[in-house]
Amino acid sequence: MEINGPLTIGVLDNDTGGRELHLGFKPDFRVLNLQQQSEAFQDFIKTLINEIHELDESDPNRQGMTTILQICEQLQPHIDTNELPLEETIVVNIQSHNPFGNIKISN
Repeated sequence: MEINGPLTIGVLDNDTGGRELHLGFKPDFRVLNLQQQSEAFQDFIKTLINEIHELDESDPNRQGMTTILQICEQLQPHIDTNELPLEETIVVNIQSHNPFGNIKISN
């Protein structure tokens, strides 16, 4: 599954047997003004919600998309107030085998 959005997302295995989710902001998102960033990120969240609702409950992509949605919902207030350095990579530790199914997020 491919979802267009403002993020680059990578999943890496770490030393402890878990996985790390690496989130970065795409250059075209970083150059937007604050209001445009906020609106674009909110639109991305709405897209994720719609895409999740279209998936069957047993679809392996659903869990991964839900995880990304939850992270994005937590990031939204910080994007709205310009509290995140958008050039940095956000690393989230995941202790599940493969919560991301076959998701590929691109521009």
